[in-house]
Amino acid sequence: MPVPLLLTFVSTVAFAIQLLIFAYLYSSHRVRFFQYLLLAWGAYTLSKGLKLVDMVVFDLEQPGVVTGVATVAAVGFMLAAAFAYRWDYRLRARDLLIGGAVALLLSLANDVGGADEGLRLVGVGLGALQMVAGALFWPPRSRVAGLRVRGERLLAGLLTLWGIHRIATQFVAAPTGSAAYLAVHAVFITLYFLSTFAVIIMVLERARSESERLHARLSEAERLATTGELAAGMAHEIRNPLAAIVNATALLTDEAGLTSEERAVTVGAIRTEARRLNRILSDFLQFARPQQVRRTSGDIREVVQHVSALIRDDRSRAPRVDVKVAVDPAVPRFAFDRDQVTQVLWNVALNGVQAMNGRGRLSLEVAREHGHVALAVSDTGPGIPHEVLPRVFEPFYSGKPNGSGLGLTIAERIVAAHGGRIEIDTAPGSGTRVTLRFPIEAV
Repeated sequence: MPVPLLLTFVSTVAFAIQLLIFAYLYSSHRVRFFQYLLLAWGAYTLSKGLKLVDMVVFDLEQPGVVTGVATVAAVGFMLAAAFAYRWDYRLRARDLLIGGAVALLLSLANDVGGADEGLRLVGVGLGALQMVAGALFWPPRSRVAGLRVRGERLLAGLLTLWGIHRIATQFVAAPTGSAAYLAVHAVFITLYFLSTFAVIIMVLERARSESERLHARLSEAERLATTGELAAGMAHEIRNPLAAIVNATALLTDEAGLTSEERAVTVGAIRTEARRLNRILSDFLQFARPQQVRRTSGDIREVVQHVSALIRDDRSRAPRVDVKVAVDPAVPRFAFDRDQVTQVLWNVALNGVQAMNGRGRLSLEVAREHGHVALAVSDTGPGIPHEVLPRVFEPFYSGKPNGSGLGLTIAERIVAAHGGRIEIDTAPGSGTRVTLRFPIEAV
C-alpha cells in the first residue's frame, strides 16, 4: 500500500475513533461550543474519508471539491466553537448558508492560478482562521486559575500551532513519501490528538464545575430546609408552655375566683413552664452553637462514678432505681472533654431512668474494645419501638411529654466530635442498651 494512502487510511480511522469519543461525551455534556467542536471533528473525519475515496476510487492526487468543502467546514465550525465559547455565539440557518457558500468558493479557488496556487491560498486562509480560533479560546485574565484554565490555554496554544503548521506547510516542499512528507503528517496528527485531549479536559472540567455548583445549591437548599424544620420544632416546643403560662396568668387576674391554695398552684405552674422554656432554649442554643471539644487526658471511671452518684441521690427522678457500675480495669486513660462526656452520659442515663418511670435497674458498664472505650448504659424499661428507633436522633423528636427532643441529638454531636459513635440496641419489652464508643487515640 502506498505511503500516502496508508497515512490517509490511518488518519481516517483515528479521527473516527476520536469523533466517537466526542459524541459519547456530548451525550452527557450538551454545551454549545462543544457541539460545534463535535461538528468540526466530524467534518475533519469526513474530509479524511473523502480524501481516501478520492485516492482509491478516483485516483486523484489533490483533494476534490467536496473534500475541500468538508475541510473548510471543519475550520468554520472550529471558529464558531471559539465564538460560542467566548461570547455564547449561536449558529443560525443564514450563517450556515453563508459559510457553505464560502467553503464552496474556497474549494473552487484550487483552480485559480493552478492547483498549487489555489491550495496554497486556501491553506493560508484556513491556517489564519485556526489561529484566530486559538486566540479566542485563550482564557481572559479575570478567569480564576485552575485545571479548566490550563485546558483552555492548551487548546488555544495547540490551535495556534496547528494554524501555523497549516500555513508553513504551504511553503515547504514535501514530495510524497519523503522524510519531510512524513514529518508534516506526523506533526499534524500530533496536534490533532493533543487538541482532542485539550477539548476533553475543558469539557470534563466544565462538567465538574457545574457539578460543584449544583452541589453547593443542593447543600444550601438542605441547610434552609433544616433551618425551617428547626424553626418549626422550636415553635411547636415553645407554644405549649407559653399557652400554659398565658392560661395561668388569665386565672391570676381573676382575684375573686381563686383561693390562696389555687393561686399558689397556678404560680407554681407558671414557674414550672418558665423553667421548661428556659431548658428548651438552653438546649437549642447548645445545639445551634456547640462548644468546641477540649480534650485532656482523664479517667472515664471518675465520670461514670460521678453520674451514678447523681442518679442515686436524685430520689425525685429515680426513687426505686438500682444503679450498677462495672468498669474493666484494662480501660486506660484517654483524652476527652470531661464536661461534655459527663453531659452525654447524664442525658443517656436520665433517658433510661425516665423510660423505667423511676423503677428498675440501670447499668453503667465500661470496657475496652478494639482501640475504643465502650461506655454502655442499659435499662430495664419497655424498649424503643422499631418504628421510632430511626428518629431518636432527629432534632425536636421526643417520646417524652415534656422533652425538648434535643438531648440525644446533642449527645450524638458531642460523641461524633470526639471521633466516636453511638449505638442503640433495643427491643420492645427487653429494655434498651446505648453504647458510646470513644477512640482511645485522639483524632
